[in-house]
Amino acid sequence: MARDIGKQCSSDSEKNTKSLRDKFTRRKFVQATGASAAVSMAGCLGNGGNGGGSSGFTFGALFATSGSVEVIGQPMMNSVELAVNQINADGGINGEEINLVKRDNGSDPATGIEESRSLINDENADIVFGAYTSAMRDAITETFVTNEVPLWYPTLYEGSVCEAIGEDIVVPRENLEWLFFNGAVPKQQISPYVPWLVDNLDVESFYLIGNDYIWPRTTNTILKDFIDENDGEVVGENYVPLGFTDWGSELQDIRDADPDIVYFTTVGDTQVSMIRQAAELGLTDEMEWAGNIMSEQEARAAGDGADGIYNSAPYFINIDSEENDQYIGSYRDEYGEDTTPNFVSEAAYWGVQMTVQAIEEADDVSGPTDIRDALESDITLQAPQGEVQMDPGTHHCALQSRVGEYNADSEQFEIREEFGRIEPSGISVQANCLE
Repeated sequence: MARDIGKQCSSDSEKNTKSLRDKFTRRKFVQATGASAAVSMAGCLGNGGNGGGSSGFTFGALFATSGSVEVIGQPMMNSVELAVNQINADGGINGEEINLVKRDNGSDPATGIEESRSLINDENADIVFGAYTSAMRDAITETFVTNEVPLWYPTLYEGSVCEAIGEDIVVPRENLEWLFFNGAVPKQQISPYVPWLVDNLDVESFYLIGNDYIWPRTTNTILKDFIDENDGEVVGENYVPLGFTDWGSELQDIRDADPDIVYFTTVGDTQVSMIRQAAELGLTDEMEWAGNIMSEQEARAAGDGADGIYNSAPYFINIDSEENDQYIGSYRDEYGEDTTPNFVSEAAYWGVQMTVQAIEEADDVSGPTDIRDALESDITLQAPQGEVQMDPGTHHCALQSRVGEYNADSEQFEIREEFGRIEPSGISVQANCLE
């Protein structure tokens, strides 16, 4: 393939350009050495977009297939691969197959940074789909912004886009230019969800428990406002490190606070161990448990203890639609029952589809900058969750919003409420930030 020509370049060329490559990113290197050098070294460095047109686009996938959030990262990786394989089987992008390069970030931000650099500088990725936690996304963002390569983040997160929620702006405008989001933000989950919990579960006192990083803390800042607006109160709040699994004293604190409902923003293995141990102590029977981060994958791992837990999400696997039937069926045909699709893997899946649709609808797309520009449109598609749409002014998507209650017997969330499609701007995403 054209992107492998660099292996054939002479050792003299490697020596003459090594010092420059050590100092500059791949694109800045080409700019700094001038047009003639760019021509002579094109085979060694790539051209910053679709491999000269002969090998199609390169998509990167950067998810945790090991470590503390492997339980959720593997279905995300699978879903990007599934979407790419389906697109290639249908002729690729304008007749050219997509080259997919998969990398494991190991649930470790330092590894994520290293693998991001490799995807950009070694693999010439035109766009990368990746990350689950906000901690990982924040760690790798600078690499993509500096190298001017789009990063597509398919996970619910806190927002704080172009204006601060709490102390800091999480996504400033200069970073937003190279980031795209199709996971839910608080307006699309918490805004309709908290009133529903209060009204339908007859709860008033909340205990907030989360992992100790930016998403849970910022989410809870917003959550507390909605609890207050709905005449509720917070009777306890606690945070534990990622990977935390020994819940003895934390669960005792919850029992002592005696809330009507425990609202959790824990993730991965931490969430699974929390639910299992809470169930062993009878806490999941004594009080309601709810969150907006539990997927079918984590619920299944938690076992019977997850029965009756509520979750807010754009997507659950039992949605009745042709697009969802196709997604679930093809996923299980390819990957079996060891992992299950969920609301973030579904977002990873249609994120690839939306990107390809944007490329095909645009004219003369040939690299990362063109892909970014193509995505800056109000492109709409029918995803497994229902109709979704890109908002070009924020690089976020309008999404469906639902409430589900987990049934351990069926291993599915039974849908209890559908709020319809909700726009992303407002609360934690500044409207028209990029305009």
